[in-house]
Amino acid sequence: MRRGARTVLAGMLAGVLAVACGDAGSTEVGSPPTTLAPVSAAVDTIVTGEATDPPIAVRVEDALGNAVEGAPVRFVIVRGEGELSPGVAVAGRDGVAESVYRAGPTPGQAEIQADIPSAANVPPLRFLVLAEAADTVLLSIVEGDGQQAEAGSQLPLPFSIRAETTSGAPAGGVRIAFDWTTPEATPDVPEAEETPGLPEAGDTTAVAEAQEPPAPDESPESRGALTHDIVMTDADGRGGAVFTLGSRAGDYRIHVFATGGVYSDTLSFSATALASPGGAVQLDSVGNGRLAAGTRALLHGSGFRPVPADNRVWIEGTAATVVSATETELTVEVPAFARTCLPEREVGVRVLVGSDASNGLLLPIEPANQRVGLEVGESLTLRGPVEVECVQFPPGAPLAAGETGDAGETGGAGEPGAPEVIGAATREYRIVIGNTGRSASSGLPLRLTLRTPGDMSGDGPATAVGRGVIDAGIAEAALAGTRRDIGIRARTLTQLVQARISPLRPDGSTGSMAVSAPAPGDTLEYFFAVGAELAGTCIDPASTVRGTVRAVGEGVVLVEDVAAPAGGPTEEEWLALARALDGTVLPAVTSYFGPPEDIDRNGRVVVLFTPDVNRLGDGEAGVGGFSLPQDLAASGRGDGELSDPDGGICPASNEAEIIYSVSADPDATLGRAVSTEDLLRETPALVAHEVQHIVSAGRRVPASPAGFGAAEEVWLDEALSSLAEEVAGLAALGLPVGDRLTFDRVSETPEALDTFNAYMLGNFRNLGLYMLGLPGAPTVSTDDLDGVGGLQMRGFGWFLLRRLADQAGGDERAFFRSVVGGGENHGRGVANLERVTGREWANILADMSVSLALGARTLDEGMEGPSGEDPEAAEAGPPLAAATWNATDVFRSLNEDTDARSGLPTAIALRAEPLGFETRVLSLDVGPSSVQYFSLASVPGAPGLSLSLETAGGTPAGETAEPLITIVRTK
Repeated sequence: MRRGARTVLAGMLAGVLAVACGDAGSTEVGSPPTTLAPVSAAVDTIVTGEATDPPIAVRVEDALGNAVEGAPVRFVIVRGEGELSPGVAVAGRDGVAESVYRAGPTPGQAEIQADIPSAANVPPLRFLVLAEAADTVLLSIVEGDGQQAEAGSQLPLPFSIRAETTSGAPAGGVRIAFDWTTPEATPDVPEAEETPGLPEAGDTTAVAEAQEPPAPDESPESRGALTHDIVMTDADGRGGAVFTLGSRAGDYRIHVFATGGVYSDTLSFSATALASPGGAVQLDSVGNGRLAAGTRALLHGSGFRPVPADNRVWIEGTAATVVSATETELTVEVPAFARTCLPEREVGVRVLVGSDASNGLLLPIEPANQRVGLEVGESLTLRGPVEVECVQFPPGAPLAAGETGDAGETGGAGEPGAPEVIGAATREYRIVIGNTGRSASSGLPLRLTLRTPGDMSGDGPATAVGRGVIDAGIAEAALAGTRRDIGIRARTLTQLVQARISPLRPDGSTGSMAVSAPAPGDTLEYFFAVGAELAGTCIDPASTVRGTVRAVGEGVVLVEDVAAPAGGPTEEEWLALARALDGTVLPAVTSYFGPPEDIDRNGRVVVLFTPDVNRLGDGEAGVGGFSLPQDLAASGRGDGELSDPDGGICPASNEAEIIYSVSADPDATLGRAVSTEDLLRETPALVAHEVQHIVSAGRRVPASPAGFGAAEEVWLDEALSSLAEEVAGLAALGLPVGDRLTFDRVSETPEALDTFNAYMLGNFRNLGLYMLGLPGAPTVSTDDLDGVGGLQMRGFGWFLLRRLADQAGGDERAFFRSVVGGGENHGRGVANLERVTGREWANILADMSVSLALGARTLDEGMEGPSGEDPEAAEAGPPLAAATWNATDVFRSLNEDTDARSGLPTAIALRAEPLGFETRVLSLDVGPSSVQYFSLASVPGAPGLSLSLETAGGTPAGETAEPLITIVRTK
């Protein structure tokens, strides 16, 4: 706390005490408290590890404002780290109760609540304490100075320091740096068998060679190594690192100082490397030559004492409990090293008997945490704050003597500057960091720490991993190839819910009455209630469209606005379109999702082609078509019933199933040019997409007491409609689902390729946009419905549903009908999918991530498969990819000619942040139900690697956080 703040608070406390002892007086013990009055300031600032001074204080008062003595006041930390003492304080004669808060080791905020458990009527108080890292600390040596051991061994004790603030409090959360100097190199000059003669005159080469000393050995083995280059002090202000002496005998100096903007003095430890071990205690071997953290180990040697307590065993600077002892064997409990996620590594083991120390052994230790041991195509998923705290990647298999990798190099992998060795032992992974939160506000800031044996610090500043951003050129191309219609439905639905508009609920008698279908040439009138804001409105009167019936099919009525520009479809083309919709699109879609509710009782869906839709466009990024939820609303004109007496009506509702589409406009009189050919080609996919929306809304909105609030969530509704386009396209091609379709299968003829492009190319393009935009690509929510974000959301949702349907097996139409209806309670979004699949959302999201990682594994680096991959196996696709499509093959084909096929000016590949086997700290903010992909390749000779995932503050994720790690081996 700043000195000025202390003075102010002390004055406030003195004032309160004066009031308590003055005219107001104090009431008798037992007076009923009614108020907690703050004595302390609402916001305080202290240094990490320090305590509030003065304490956090409140005054208990009765209804008249008098002090209440004897009331028990509870102090609780509701957010943040730290400690409170006492947890419950009894108010004194002055009515004041106080508690001391000591900050935790991590800079940040803590919120403390004061309340009276026995008086629930008394509102609690909240106090905010900001813990800052000390700007100046004093360092002192705790232990570890003056150690000596044989060269090349690890010292038994850590170099341990304590950091204190200038007021003497422990300074937690301070980064401490370690550095060291090695003994000066002494050239080893071999004794000659005879005294060499002087060089002859002019022999400068001989002089130079004689005078130049050998270059000192500065390899890691000669210099020594610290387990941590940087450590963060704990709540007691302590930190330390263990030193492994270099191979060169002599004196080492280890320097310690604060870093990260904190000033301190510099301390120095000394350590001596002896040329050879000595003493009466000898350590020969340990068990099977390796250790396992948290388990027992058997040490063999001599000079031990038979009383366990007389022997001390140190493993990487940590004391191990001696369980049993003889003169030649010790059984010890290997420390678990649980506080920090440390990788598989070599640790020093040494026995101390009295003042005698044994020689040291360096042995590999296997951590106690989850270890990645996957075959190609297998995956591992860790969920929740506990499971994601630590996961271990084993060291890469060493190359045999003389063995070379594919790169033609031998050994050296994992060393700085060494060539990367790619051989048969190389293991490649995709690491997926996810947030299974479901709400739009559940973004999860995370800290990803990787540690290797060379430096296990992980306490340095984090490098931010930026959110994926789609290149402007890609975005422009994507929007030019689509039509902005997602936002119209979403915004309209939101307005209907907010205005509490009631849906049309026909009663039994009127609902059974059939209405004759219109005939070609009839003139019909409809409201068109979408304006420049791209949302439907219930304002009456809305603009009216007069249209001519161009064709009537068994399931559709095609109506063209009388104001449509010239040059539209001919009568024969209208009839052919109606036949195509009746023969392929409607049967395919309704078999999957069910028939429309037919609230206008004409047995058909109206497709209205009107220039009003053309005018909603903005340059090339126009609106293609949509259906309006408000057409299911009660207009107040007919016999519809309102189940909610407070529900409103929507005079602009057409009380009909209508799809609004652009008109043909070859001369671009209304905005972008729409040729008749384009209109006829795009309409079937539009109808497939919008009929699903109509079916879904019709099954939910009129039947649920929630009305329009029961409509499916936007992301899942769009995913279902994208799936409707796919199934209509497959029906048009005569191809089945679940047949691992390649690009060749859907492009055998020019007509087949046109069908693929019309119905299914958009889904692959949208999925590609999702892959290119990770991790910023939206999934279950988006603020960019009319832009690239809406397309990415569609791509994610389509691939997810396709994956779930392929896994469901059997007749997938029953699966989709169940999703559309939402069950008895009209489930929505994630809860709906959990209901249908019987699986938790975290598992669904993890499974999709694995499938996408495997399906896209050959799309990176120019789409060449990993070295050594069987071309036929790659062509067959990964084992976990969606069964209906060979996504790898389709994307590879689309990438071969981006202009003509994918429609994007780039090759589509899965965005993944590369990781290496190095100590590194990353920060990332993962959105709800989103993931971030990382790639990792373990080459021969790579060191062990630990990976830990924590909240951004460096502490384990809280109960409300929903982190996820999925690791899939791709090679």
